[in-house]
Amino acid sequence: MSTINEKIFNVNKTDYERTPLFLGQSPGLFDTINKNHPKIWNLYKLMKSLDWDENEFNYTICNTQFKTCSKSTYEMMIMSLAWQWEGDSTAARSLVPLVAPFVSSSELFAAWQAIGLNEVLHAATYSEIVRNSFDDPKEVFREVLKIKESLSRLDSVAEVMSTIHDISHRYALGEVENNQETYNEIFMFVVAMYCLERIQFMASFCVTFTIASTGYFVPIGKAVQKIAQDELEMHSELDKVILEYELQTERGKIAMIQCKGRIKKLLDDVVNSELNWSEFIFSEGRELPGMNAPRLKLWSLFCAKPVYHTLDIEPEHELPEKNPVKFMENWLNISSTQPSPQEETNGQYKLNVVRRDDQEVVFDVDF
Repeated sequence: MSTINEKIFNVNKTDYERTPLFLGQSPGLFDTINKNHPKIWNLYKLMKSLDWDENEFNYTICNTQFKTCSKSTYEMMIMSLAWQWEGDSTAARSLVPLVAPFVSSSELFAAWQAIGLNEVLHAATYSEIVRNSFDDPKEVFREVLKIKESLSRLDSVAEVMSTIHDISHRYALGEVENNQETYNEIFMFVVAMYCLERIQFMASFCVTFTIASTGYFVPIGKAVQKIAQDELEMHSELDKVILEYELQTERGKIAMIQCKGRIKKLLDDVVNSELNWSEFIFSEGRELPGMNAPRLKLWSLFCAKPVYHTLDIEPEHELPEKNPVKFMENWLNISSTQPSPQEETNGQYKLNVVRRDDQEVVFDVDF
């Protein structure tokens, strides 16, 4: 008889054909035969197809432009990079290490592993942007950490992450039960990730792309465009799919009832933090052609709309019916622009989109 702890490998696992996403039996075989959550597996495969590298873009021109651009442009780009760098650094460390004790599904474990690695790529990209765009990147590193208004945007989501950090470790040690209360905290964590990835990153993306549209820091814009593609096509979509799956379960329905007040407060707090950020980044005389605080606020509210809708929460603010920043559609849909590879680095690709299916075919060719 095996002496392996079932938390390491569950020899007696019996729920392969009906494995829940969370708090099921301890994992055994990694299972691609019984696909209980095919949408999540498809998103995992999509994440693999979107793989890229943080050193694909040449930031040489950015070094010169940071020295010659206006004070407003410099400060706004630094502030946007600071938030994205801090947010992705947090996400890179907060997925698999925090949720692993709860995850029962092979599909979800694979997807969150892929996203965790992808978040590392995002954080490394921001670090490489700073390393290659400044003569003294360590000074800018310290400058980024001094922007308290950027860090404060993380407060609401970070509080949820802190809670799940403690519970997941206690659950792994057997100090927390597999009950509705534990499930509710997992549900709140997924909601928090959805808020972070579908709402909070969007305002900074908008500022970065507005600056790049003026001709400044185009390589940074192209790198961030890849990050935005990951966040929209994979990360936030996975959060949404998880919530949709769970809202069909008994525990998920109960969590939605018991946590609805907390969820509404979290969403409203996140949205208000973005509205405050929009005011801050345009304060102290900072200006950006093509963008202002009211327009950036409308963009944040527009990006919050799918989150409120998915969770059936009444928003505190009126949400725009139509996209108030139409040019963002070009930046967020990489396929809408097809640059010549000779003109600029082309981020529009996916791995394994060409497959060979002729291995056993005999061709009748007359040479």
